[in-house]
Amino acid sequence: MLRDLHRCLLPLCLGLLAGCAMQPPTPVAPPPPPAAQFVVPAGTEFVSDLFGYSQAVRVGPWVTTSAVPGFDIEKRGFPEDYESQVRAAFANLKLVLEAAGANMNEVVELSTQQLDMDQFNTTVDGKLNAFGELKPVWTAIGVKSLPLPSMQFQVSARAWSPNGKVVTAPGAEGAATEAAPVPRPPAKKPEVQAPPRFMNRPGY
Repeated sequence: MLRDLHRCLLPLCLGLLAGCAMQPPTPVAPPPPPAAQFVVPAGTEFVSDLFGYSQAVRVGPWVTTSAVPGFDIEKRGFPEDYESQVRAAFANLKLVLEAAGANMNEVVELSTQQLDMDQFNTTVDGKLNAFGELKPVWTAIGVKSLPLPSMQFQVSARAWSPNGKVVTAPGAEGAATEAAPVPRPPAKKPEVQAPPRFMNRPGY
């Protein structure tokens, strides 16, 4: 009798197991993408306002910078010699990365553009001074012109910074404060305006 019972129950159990195996797993919704946080370091707002751009953006652990020129923020002009512009550009890059919660040691990709490739060794020296033994991937490009007449060099970077947060200028107690994500403005039809004119004079 038990043998007959087993014969009856075995097909039923096999059918139930097959039915469970055929049911698809419950789909899991993917996590929402991280919000983009746009960065303008304190003291450089006039540059971003003039040209309408952010100097860096953080999306999750990734930080991407715009092209950073060798601009003297305090004097609001460009040094006349190439070496000083390279040094200033890497110093400005450090400032932009820190405002985005990253640092130079987290840079994984680097791109430079310069007018005179005969001065490439000066670029190499400036990069070595800025990064030391760190060797991010690097693309060096020689160009015929740059956005402003006195510009000779600019640098942009991408950093992997999983533990960083966007910060603003230090507060009253010297502690950095977290900046809220900047929403993307709605697209507007651009008005036709004359482009700003820049005089090609030393220091600008």
